[in-house]
Amino acid sequence: MSTMLSPGRYKAENNDNFLSQYSIVMEVKETEKSYIFQLVELNSRYSADHIKLLFARSKRVIIRKNCGGHAMRVWGDDTFTLYPFQAGIPYYFVKQ
Repeated sequence: MSTMLSPGRYKAENNDNFLSQYSIVMEVKETEKSYIFQLVELNSRYSADHIKLLFARSKRVIIRKNCGGHAMRVWGDDTFTLYPFQAGIPYYFVKQ
């Protein structure tokens, strides 16, 4: 049986350098058939474009597990990697 994400607030961040710096916080809930993301905070000047595009229409996004178009890997009940549109860079999220 696969691991289910613990519901709550998750954060991804990169502080390598000024140009690629970002901080993303979102509320995450997993159901049997989908992942539900509610964007809480997005701080990025020059990066995280695919996250911005993912949330362009709404601060709430539902990604279906069987045909989402986005790569998602759950590493445990409190970490996951999201690869929006399977382009650009993947984002590693850790539960807060």
